Amino acid sequence: MKTLVIIPTLQAGDLIEAQLSKLGHLSSEVNVLVIDSSSTDDTTEIVKRFGYECRVISRESFNHATTRNIALEYDKPDFYLFMTQDALPADDTLIEDIAKPFQDSDVVVSYARHIPYRGADKIERFNRKTNYPDQSIVKSMDRLHELGLKTFFCSNSCAMYRASYFRKVGGFKDGVIMNEDMEFTARAIMDGKKIAYCADARVYHSHMFSGSQLFKRYFDIGIFFKTNGDIKNYLKGYEAAEKMGIRQAKDELRYLYAKEKGLIPKSIWFSMIKYSAYNLGIRYDKLPLFLRRFFSLHKYWHR
Repeated sequence: MKTLVIIPTLQAGDLIEAQLSKLGHLSSEVNVLVIDSSSTDDTTEIVKRFGYECRVISRESFNHATTRNIALEYDKPDFYLFMTQDALPADDTLIEDIAKPFQDSDVVVSYARHIPYRGADKIERFNRKTNYPDQSIVKSMDRLHELGLKTFFCSNSCAMYRASYFRKVGGFKDGVIMNEDMEFTARAIMDGKKIAYCADARVYHSHMFSGSQLFKRYFDIGIFFKTNGDIKNYLKGYEAAEKMGIRQAKDELRYLYAKEKGLIPKSIWFSMIKYSAYNLGIRYDKLPLFLRRFFSLHKYWHR
């Protein structure tokens, strides 16, 4: 089983060194391709020191979907494993664990469980626990009534793709500014394929977003759903993004009430930011011209 790991980077520094050190111990059948957006630190030197290929692109040309599609130039791997620079394998069995669901020939994507880094607050721990539970699941069309939008959920912070299928469908949809993983899995499921969440495959990965970072992220999510209307069409009659977000915000408040009441004001504030940013994004084409010009920089926001 030959696996090509693809890692987009920007100013990765110590993160990439720790990650490559861990990946180097996983399997002799694993090769790594780093796609760096013209870092000014020592990212490229670290990658070359490990003996892996480092492709350098301009920062302006980075795109979550198109940049990752560079993987299509490599047609020999059996699997592509996409990771982000801040995802660290939690043990030495990541590759073999995340590959297990592919024993089912209909599974075309398998994604890992995210374990919060030490220091993550209760809000982030709740989000990791909600989106990455300790039970594995295989998702297909027959789970749509039960899972709604989460049927299509996947994370390219650590996700393995069956290379033959990935090449067959032309990879990710070019130009998608983010959520390229969800767009791909939605197409795959509507094509009769399956997506596996593998709880045994674990990486350390969590965020501590500021309010402005959260706004940028959810503004882009709104634009994603606006420009990928097929996903909303698939969900007619099922739980859509807006309802799922409201339900999760309520669940988060209940969790914090039991675990850490002091974070409730932050949770409410962040939920308001998410809601307003998402709705601005999904109504982007209806905004006044001066706001659209201001927000036209969104493609540089989210890495």
